[in-house]
Amino acid sequence: MKKPLRIVSFGLALMLWAGTFCLPALAAGTDTALPQDQVQDQTPPETSPAPTPGPASTGGVYVTEAVVTTPAGGEVTEVHEGDRINVILRMVDHPAATYNVTADEIVARVDSTIFTFTGPAEVSQLFQAEDADGPYYTYVLLFRDVIFNGGGNTFNVNLSYQNTSMAMQQLAPTLGQCVAEEEAPKTPSLLMRESSYGTEAVTAGNPFTLDIAAYATAGDESLSDVIVSVSLPDGITLTGGSLSTYVGTMGPGSLQHISFQVLPSAAFTGGVANITVNLSGVGAESGTAVTGTGTISVPITQPDRFEITSVELSDSIFLGETTSVTVNVVNKGRDAVANLEASIAGENLGVSVSNQYIGNVNPGTENSVDFDLTPQQAGELSGTITLTYEAADGTTKTLTQDFATTVQEMPVYDDPTMMDPGMTMPEDTPTGMPVFGWVLIAAAVVVVVLIVVVVVRKKRKAKALAMLEDEDEDL
Repeated sequence: MKKPLRIVSFGLALMLWAGTFCLPALAAGTDTALPQDQVQDQTPPETSPAPTPGPASTGGVYVTEAVVTTPAGGEVTEVHEGDRINVILRMVDHPAATYNVTADEIVARVDSTIFTFTGPAEVSQLFQAEDADGPYYTYVLLFRDVIFNGGGNTFNVNLSYQNTSMAMQQLAPTLGQCVAEEEAPKTPSLLMRESSYGTEAVTAGNPFTLDIAAYATAGDESLSDVIVSVSLPDGITLTGGSLSTYVGTMGPGSLQHISFQVLPSAAFTGGVANITVNLSGVGAESGTAVTGTGTISVPITQPDRFEITSVELSDSIFLGETTSVTVNVVNKGRDAVANLEASIAGENLGVSVSNQYIGNVNPGTENSVDFDLTPQQAGELSGTITLTYEAADGTTKTLTQDFATTVQEMPVYDDPTMMDPGMTMPEDTPTGMPVFGWVLIAAAVVVVVLIVVVVVRKKRKAKALAMLEDEDEDL
């Protein structure tokens, strides 16, 4: 039957602890002296030969005294988490006496997460005695430099006997000096659990809603004065409001959604806007400050302003001739478009090359694509030009342009001197002398008259001159 643990006085504790320091000296064979009666009692009675053990005793193993001291042997009234102590146990052991074990065959180890102790305890002051349950040994177990981890005060010990078939004994004395520390409340942490900026692509110059989910992790207290704020890169602003939002109180495990209206500048060409989210709060009971942070990367693209400006094609062409259809394009955006390709398809085109690779078109520049057409029959000619390119956001886009014209039969000329078929003869041809003929005749008459007048005048001048010469001679 297990006997109750008795409380020892401080004086007895010191005597008991002091006695434990004699064990190393005894084990080493020194001349340290003990009282004669203790020396005789330390060696179990000799038996020759050792009898086969039997149920000679009905008693068990139990602790009669438990003492806690400092590593230096001083008095301890309270032991707190992290303290180092010595634990001294006075044992009554009936099985040990029954099996005639020696002190070095007794092995005691601590089996508890509440206390940290490596190696076996030191065994000393082994004496033999007898009570109503039969013979027993009494001895001291010393556990040096034990660390108290908190969380309880039960000192679990596994007691075994080497070189015997006895079962291991388990002891669980209580150390009242060990104080279970009251744990401080666990303060939740703050983190950004979710974020969203919409399902559509964000385009520079267009506002979008940034939604943030602030999460308070598990804990023993709520958070107060929770604030969520954002830090924006250059070229990114808010459409209104403050960069920080006061949330207030959040319980452990709660989720809170906060929204900001964000506007990327129309001139933003950074590609990706990295927005930093900052979270802060205070433990409602402990006052512990907690913070959290996260980054949201928002891809922002410039508006796609790659356009077809015009298509050039004659209103009509003649069968058998080759003409060109030209499509003109311009990139009015701030980003280049890449891998531009053009293709043509339609009716009565007669094209030899239906696909062309143009390449990249830089922002603010124009380009054009030509396709040669050689229609094979008169009538309607129609088709579609398709442009395919890669936008700045990596998506593939297309532009299409329809065109149409008329193919005419080539005219046939029977008389080489025939007038241009484009010229038409008047419906009624006048008879007789045409007007321009009379005009020519009148002009000829006028010319003749003028010639006659000139001749007459010349003759008159000559005659007058001759008369003057004759008069001079007569003088």
